[in-house]
Amino acid sequence: MPIEIRQDLRNEQSLTLTPQLKRSLEILQAPTLELSKMVEQELKTNPMLEEIDPSEYDSAQSIGDNDYDDNSEETSQSGMQDAETLQKSKDFFLNSIPDKISLQEHLLETAAMDAENAKVAGAFASLAGSLDERGFLLPDAVERAISEGFDKDTVGAALNLLKNCDPPGIGASNMRESLMIQLERKGMGDSLAYKIIECHFDLLMKRKVANIAEAEAKSASDVESAILEISKLKTSPASGFDEEHARYVLPDILYRRDDNGDYQAELSKEYIPKLKINSDYRRMMAEGKLSSSDESYVREKIRDGKNFMDAIEQRQKTLLRIAQSILERQRQFFEAGLSALKPMTMQDVATELGLHATTIGRAIAEKYAETPFGTFPLKFFFAGGYESKDGESVASSSVKNRIKEIVGAESSKSPLSDAKIASMLAEEGISVARRTVAKYREELGIAPKNLRRRF
Repeated sequence: MPIEIRQDLRNEQSLTLTPQLKRSLEILQAPTLELSKMVEQELKTNPMLEEIDPSEYDSAQSIGDNDYDDNSEETSQSGMQDAETLQKSKDFFLNSIPDKISLQEHLLETAAMDAENAKVAGAFASLAGSLDERGFLLPDAVERAISEGFDKDTVGAALNLLKNCDPPGIGASNMRESLMIQLERKGMGDSLAYKIIECHFDLLMKRKVANIAEAEAKSASDVESAILEISKLKTSPASGFDEEHARYVLPDILYRRDDNGDYQAELSKEYIPKLKINSDYRRMMAEGKLSSSDESYVREKIRDGKNFMDAIEQRQKTLLRIAQSILERQRQFFEAGLSALKPMTMQDVATELGLHATTIGRAIAEKYAETPFGTFPLKFFFAGGYESKDGESVASSSVKNRIKEIVGAESSKSPLSDAKIASMLAEEGISVARRTVAKYREELGIAPKNLRRRF
């Protein structure tokens, strides 16, 4: 059969990320501490860039000065301090803060150290990428790993390694298995608590103490003690991981009251050095003291340095505009706290600022804001919500916080059901379905009613 060869002419539109645009996106997404490290690396690799001495802040001319300058009083005080002492203090601060790692990074680090070979490590990475937000393995995780080319024995070894990782219970297929793993890790694999979960889980969920006691030939008090031990376990093993493994959070945005009592949004700029182009190279170029090859190199590095400073300036301006928009839309939160948080989407802010929603998402990624009620990730302010009886909207974050408050105030002898919590929220003017309460409760790491009961 003859092979037909032909040419087709087609017009296609595609977006190619240039190195400069890619670098700008990296800088936009970088938290303050990471950006500080990026600046330090750029200073090492680009001889045309140099850091402005803190004592020169008043007189130095640099791209982005308006975004970096402190107020005059603070600047004059910092200018009087010894620059070398300030630099040593900053270096010590940055170098003494370990990186904050995600659950995925933590698990992959474990695999890198403990996997018996590269194939097991690869299968482990596949499984770790198939965990839901609670830390449970998705139903098709094993099949997916096998479809990626790993044999059953390799996937089995990776799964066993995953289930032996911290936090205990991670990688289980469901809550029952997770609770059993947690007890095993505590050396309680032969305990009554373990036996109850293994053989009488349905009775446990209904808290049928008498039935469990009869089946195990134990007293009701023994069963109650075992259930108390079970209630100390995590129903969502991944919950709280970020809090437990967070090393340090440096706010990118500071919300503070001014002299008139109004809140203002400020950028946290203390650990982002000011940059300028090296004046010696500028002078050498102006005086024609460089060879053509050297001048070409210097021009390229100056262009790279200016692009880098432009990207930082743009990042700062975008972040500040978003922070100001949050302040305007969430005024009641800054006055009254979590209960006053309003629904707000990235598209709302994007439309207001004339940006794309993905730009907002990149800009707020891993960024934090210091508020009168604590330090929160900027993503905290973006959430859907519910209509209250007075016509006001309530953010889902506020609903979660209210559920946490309700459970915290309940009687341990008579804990509240999800339906009752939904009813209480309805009385407060917030219409939320029982299944939504259950979902939020699980996301908060709060055990079901039957496991919260005490006698």
